[in-house]
Amino acid sequence: MNHSVSFSCRQEPRFFEECKILPLGVFLFFLLVGQFCLAQKSIDDLESASCYDHHVHLLSPSLISDWKSTGMPFSRPDDFYSSVQRLMNEEKLAGAFIVSMAHLYTTEAFQGLQKDVRDEQEFVARENDFVASCVAEYPERLVGFFSINPLRPYSIDEMERCLPNEHLTGLKLHLPACGVDVQVEEHRRKLHAVLRWAAEHGVPVLLHYSAGEAIDDKAADFFWRELILPHENLELYLAHLGTAGGYHGAARSLIDGYERLRNENQEFSSRAIFFDLSGAIIPEGFPEGRPTSDARCQELSLKIQEIGVARFLFASDYPVFSVADSKSRLLHRLSLNEAEKTNLFDNRSPLFSKRPRGMAREPNK
Repeated sequence: MNHSVSFSCRQEPRFFEECKILPLGVFLFFLLVGQFCLAQKSIDDLESASCYDHHVHLLSPSLISDWKSTGMPFSRPDDFYSSVQRLMNEEKLAGAFIVSMAHLYTTEAFQGLQKDVRDEQEFVARENDFVASCVAEYPERLVGFFSINPLRPYSIDEMERCLPNEHLTGLKLHLPACGVDVQVEEHRRKLHAVLRWAAEHGVPVLLHYSAGEAIDDKAADFFWRELILPHENLELYLAHLGTAGGYHGAARSLIDGYERLRNENQEFSSRAIFFDLSGAIIPEGFPEGRPTSDARCQELSLKIQEIGVARFLFASDYPVFSVADSKSRLLHRLSLNEAEKTNLFDNRSPLFSKRPRGMAREPNK
């Protein structure tokens, strides 16, 4: 009896101590739950908010018809690919880069459609003009990029033709599709001529550099130091992180090469160079490319934090991927904190400020 009483007395202080701790534990539990709910609400808000998309393609009805004639299947109605009204009404865009696919007319698959180079030039001009007509419908929200093949003899002429058009602000270069091999001296010379022209005329360049082939540190340094560094005033947007999509060895090498040069060259570090995140995370079931693993998403997140969120721009590569799905993948799979994700989707190119050509601005640090 006495032992029982003695036992209870010894345990009584501990019991009351636990009773005091319990409310604190409950408080911390609900605090964590609340923080999770707030974070989830923030993600939901970002998913539902309008955004700036820095890589959108619209195709003219003529190009769609011509592409179908080569055997290319299209899974949706034509206006999904060509209607700027449908795009702006249904994709929740505050603004977008509308990027021409005119260079397709210079590829082998389209060569049977035109009689000669002059005919091809007219097809290219027609497609670039279609993009200008789309931008003209939403001039305060859209920025047009015309496209050329830098190897064609009329490339400079077409750039000069597009230059006065207020709805064609930038230049898209798709080097793999155009057959550009930067190891070939003549190709390199012609590419430098185009980049030099763009830098001199204040025309920003959206550059698709590789088709997904292996790029090591040496090849990455060659890209930045031999192809980009000589063009001091070039405003550059690197499509798909420089490759064909996904965050793999080639994309990592190109970004690391940028970082090395930026760290050793103060002038280069202040240049207007941006990385477009279209296709950076490949989803399961996508037929062109391996799905991006969680480990790769983590690596990309760390690299974005290391270089600075301001250098990275949301982009979807519509109609390859929808705007909503592209946003969702970045929001849910990148290991960025709430503020970093908010900043990422607040980022927009200085081109949306409608500045005059040649007035590129460095992104915020």
